[in-house]
Amino acid sequence: MTPSNRTLRSSGYTMLELMLVMGIVGILSLAGVSQVRTQNSGAVRGLLDEVEGALANAHQAAAATGRDVAIVTWGTWDAGAPLVLAHGDAVALDDGAIKTAATTLLGGGAPSAPVSVPFHFQAGDRIQASARIVSLASDQWTNVIQECSTGTNVSINDVAPFAGSGGIMHGLVTDNNLLFPGEDHRVLVSGSSRRFTSTFIIPIVGTTTSGSALPGGPMGLIVVLRNGAAIYKFYNPGVRDGDGQWRRI
Repeated sequence: MTPSNRTLRSSGYTMLELMLVMGIVGILSLAGVSQVRTQNSGAVRGLLDEVEGALANAHQAAAATGRDVAIVTWGTWDAGAPLVLAHGDAVALDDGAIKTAATTLLGGGAPSAPVSVPFHFQAGDRIQASARIVSLASDQWTNVIQECSTGTNVSINDVAPFAGSGGIMHGLVTDNNLLFPGEDHRVLVSGSSRRFTSTFIIPIVGTTTSGSALPGGPMGLIVVLRNGAAIYKFYNPGVRDGDGQWRRI
């Protein structure tokens, strides 16, 4: 290499090297975006599974004891007043007793009555940091289902078994049927029939780390029918990263 070439080489990067660096940065950026998208999708499905498991836990308690079990929910999606789902014997305990015992149990104390707390909000939880339970009237839900450049999200009311007056779930996706969050709620599982005694839904959306819903992002819905024993789960990957179609899982 001549002295002039060495001087030129030490003065900066060649065009080829710059293009190579830019390409690597682009690949890493795409990988990071893909990881975030996968994380949100996995969080929504993970939260669906967690809530389903909590409901199944109460159903199993009723089936095992032959006694009515009360599912009681209260609180919000934050650490100040954490959302809680607890259950206990509906005959022996009223809602206040279940709440008191559950709060004591979550605080590490000995509860005054036998209760179970199969689900509650936990600050810093990996799944709950990327997905949350919402109400249909909230900004989180409306932001998720809004139109994106990749297409228009399909309303769950347009697909079976919700669509049309003949659909068994027609008209159920309303805030009137929310199990939580917000005000205190109570649902019974019959010990004799082993069935839920009321209809309710639980909407779930993917979020950023700040708790804001991702427009066009993934979402899910849990539906339980009155006089039914099944817990239905529905999932939509959203139009941002998927086809925007609802499907039962």
